[in-house]
Amino acid sequence: MPLPGATRVLIVGAGPNGLACAITLATLGIKATVVDERSERPYGAKGCLIHARTMEVLKTIGISDNLQGIGIQSKGIVFFGAANPLLNVDIAGLSDSTEFPYILLTPQSEAERVFEESLNDRGVEVIRNTKVIGFGESSKEGLHVYFEDGSSVIASYVVGADGAKSTVRSLAGILFQDPSSNVMYDENPSSASFMLFTLADVVLNIHPSIHIPRDAISWHLNGRIMFCPLELPEKLHHFDAPGSSFWRIAIATPPKTATIPPRHPDQVYLQNEIDIRKPWKESIRLYHLHTAATYRVRSAVAETFFKSVGNGKILLVGDSAHVHSPSGGQGMNLGICDAVALGKAIAQHIEGGDDAIFVDYSSKRKEIAMQVIQATKGMTAIINIPNGWRRRIASILMYAANWVTPIRRKIARRLSGISYR
Repeated sequence: MPLPGATRVLIVGAGPNGLACAITLATLGIKATVVDERSERPYGAKGCLIHARTMEVLKTIGISDNLQGIGIQSKGIVFFGAANPLLNVDIAGLSDSTEFPYILLTPQSEAERVFEESLNDRGVEVIRNTKVIGFGESSKEGLHVYFEDGSSVIASYVVGADGAKSTVRSLAGILFQDPSSNVMYDENPSSASFMLFTLADVVLNIHPSIHIPRDAISWHLNGRIMFCPLELPEKLHHFDAPGSSFWRIAIATPPKTATIPPRHPDQVYLQNEIDIRKPWKESIRLYHLHTAATYRVRSAVAETFFKSVGNGKILLVGDSAHVHSPSGGQGMNLGICDAVALGKAIAQHIEGGDDAIFVDYSSKRKEIAMQVIQATKGMTAIINIPNGWRRRIASILMYAANWVTPIRRKIARRLSGISYR
């Protein structure tokens, strides 16, 4: 599909955030141009949790029903010390507060597929292999955006949905740094300075005596390993054998650990880590490795989510605007909620509103991003507590909190996102 010479809204990035923004605009009668530098949707170990508040927001643009037919509806997250439960974050108990009292567990690639199909149904297709490299002079119609292949487009609104290393944000000169340390995201200290998360989608063969729930996420803090149940992809159905099941596992490696995990771990490495970290003596065999990657845990937030450049408006959503620890699976959710809010803000601006609409969008979404960063830093700190007396004290406090309903409910509301309404 060729690029138009001009477009009212240019969305750079066709991940869940860019697609959600485009769907919102299409629902409101505005056809955006969506570009992505990739040739196809990626299939990697990225987000896999869609929370209640995100489902509520997606309902406003007619997408929630499309998602309910995929994935696993999880009751919540259970934190364990060794093999004993400490704290049950009971999302199912929020049925009096939301019509979506669960965490939908599905790989980000599946959510993107549903979103892109929904966008296509609204008459919009993603233009792929199209990489933004620069902004040029502005005209009365908007800002010139230049692409690697020599083409260009004039856009009134440019939405940066192109990830943590956002070209749009960089070209707009918007600072991106940790809100507490002021360390710039682009600074590149040694990986040993960061908590590292290895995420992998795997088929496991689990000993019959081991019970890992398929209706909840299990975080085993002593071993710093998480088990999240997923549906077996159709392409892996030949691995559907008795005793085998499909999982997302997360393995946390604290800062200053002698051995740094590889960027793309292989099956031998992951099997060894499972053997070391699992709290059961019985075996868990990694039967098949589907995809895996290791990420550095960093937090950063953009100085602003809105900036005028010439006669164009630059607007940021998702990882382009904020990044944080994957603890609690907040990233994709925060970005989707950004995107729907931004789509509605752009529509209001087109109808004759002034820039105060975008200032309000930036202020409100940044405030929520700051709260999420603080919460995920706290959760990461809990995971990072070394085994020993500090871990025992933390376990006692978590176990005590489990018996105080208002505390447990507050945690569930925050994790589900409904406290950010």
